[in-house]
Amino acid sequence: MKWATEQRFQYLEQRAFWHGSLNRSDLIEKFGISVPQASKDLASYQRMHPSNLSYDASKKQYSPTKDFTPFFASNDADEYLSTHSDAARKSGKTSLSTKLPLPVRTVSTNAIQPVIESIYRAASVEIQYQSMNPLKPAPSWRRITPHAFGNDGLRWHVRAFCHEDLKFKDFIASRVLDARDIGDAGEPASSDTNWIGTIDVQLIPNPELSKSQQAVIASEYGMKNGSLTITVRKAMLYYFNKRLRLDVASELDKSQETPLIVSNRDEFDSALMEAMK
Repeated sequence: MKWATEQRFQYLEQRAFWHGSLNRSDLIEKFGISVPQASKDLASYQRMHPSNLSYDASKKQYSPTKDFTPFFASNDADEYLSTHSDAARKSGKTSLSTKLPLPVRTVSTNAIQPVIESIYRAASVEIQYQSMNPLKPAPSWRRITPHAFGNDGLRWHVRAFCHEDLKFKDFIASRVLDARDIGDAGEPASSDTNWIGTIDVQLIPNPELSKSQQAVIASEYGMKNGSLTITVRKAMLYYFNKRLRLDVASELDKSQETPLIVSNRDEFDSALMEAMK
């Protein structure tokens, strides 16, 4: 099947399932195809999956049957809402969904390119880095041996061995102002035990919530037997802790604002302390 045809079939299924109906004009408007082509697509789809759509001659539209099963679309609600929101924003149309706009951290292409190159060359590189340390108010040059990038959901980090501090650290990519002089490597990635090592974080509904509320949280996060296991690199555990507000939730938030808690807290705190040394 041609890619363009597959895309139209995917839209056909999404439209029928989420909107509850579909007709030729939907395909024509979406893809700019001719009336004969839209008719051909619908006929072809019907031949392949005759039990998915029913046709109402009086309304001249197709509707999903009770046995509707997607073959080209995922029918994932989050995917649909995200795609619908993005498409509407780009076209300037009003949308049924929207995303909270967040400030974007700009990463310098010229500064990061040598860092990425040094990773592929298993080499070190000098970076000009602006630390937020009050003892380092101005940018300074330091040599690092990078081996990976990590994203905490808001920003990119360079994971690297720091030749100055003689340990593996994270450097915020948007604060790398310049880079130069690719050279000999320091410690290899295989020595970064906190990057290689992982911990299974066990999340459960906050027991201070009502039983019904806990059940909703368990369903919301797809828990099995009231628990959700997420495997996290130890080097990323600090950001995981911050993003879910696990570090301050019990002191600052009400129970209804803290739907999840860590059940293996001792193991979690031990791994976190080890990673932050």
